[in-house]
Amino acid sequence: MKASAESNGSAVSVWSVKYGERVVHKSDVFHDYAQYGVPDGDLEMDYNFWVIRSQGKIILLDTGYDIPKRDWLGEISVTPTPDGLDILGIDPADVSMVITSHYHYDHIGYLALFTNAQIVSAQAEYDYWISKLRADDLEGEFSTEDDLQPVLEAEAQGRLRLVTEKTEVFPGITVYPIGGHCPGELLTKVETAGGGLILTVDAAHFYEQIEHEWPFFAFTDLDEMKRGLSFINELSRTTGATIVPGHDARVRGRFPAAAGAAGQIATVLA
Repeated sequence: MKASAESNGSAVSVWSVKYGERVVHKSDVFHDYAQYGVPDGDLEMDYNFWVIRSQGKIILLDTGYDIPKRDWLGEISVTPTPDGLDILGIDPADVSMVITSHYHYDHIGYLALFTNAQIVSAQAEYDYWISKLRADDLEGEFSTEDDLQPVLEAEAQGRLRLVTEKTEVFPGITVYPIGGHCPGELLTKVETAGGGLILTVDAAHFYEQIEHEWPFFAFTDLDEMKRGLSFINELSRTTGATIVPGHDARVRGRFPAAAGAAGQIATVLA
């Protein structure tokens, strides 16, 4: 039998699902790392998407991408998104919403799978990337025409919802456009029985960014990224919600693995 991520009744479940990995140097991923005067070292970097079940609905935060299709940064495929969904017992047609944290390849690469889902994005993210697409100006960027086409298809079908401010997009799920890494980087907060989760995705890739507010090397606005890291910590302080960085493999050591076959790829956050 397939493992299932389904929650019962009004309970909320949140799972982090790993589809890829690589090992990075701190000096490569943290902006101007030498200024901190601490030794370099390796970090295990996971590539994830997130499954939220609430009120009988399945909501995804990001989608992952097809790693074997194109070598971007040397990522290693673990379990491709379609296979991961199958292990979790999720039919893409049953996903009612996909929140896109931003439009980088590793976050929207499988967006086309979810043909019945409302797509939630920041207006600033849409404006930035679609203007680049239409100007044929994607060379050297972390996104391609193939990645962005499903966004336009969702828009044509009336399934694209663009937000410009703090917005509750589903009961208990609130997004915050904070920018920095990308112009429309979205932070997602999920209300849970355990006090809530702040899913940072690429607003904070690693725990070091939360603990020290160190910026990541890739950004469209450095000051905005720094303000975003401070906002994440302030939101946690004022709400009691737990911060979950988007790419840190140590998350898997701080939260339990899912039961059964799903435990090979899924970590239960709530």
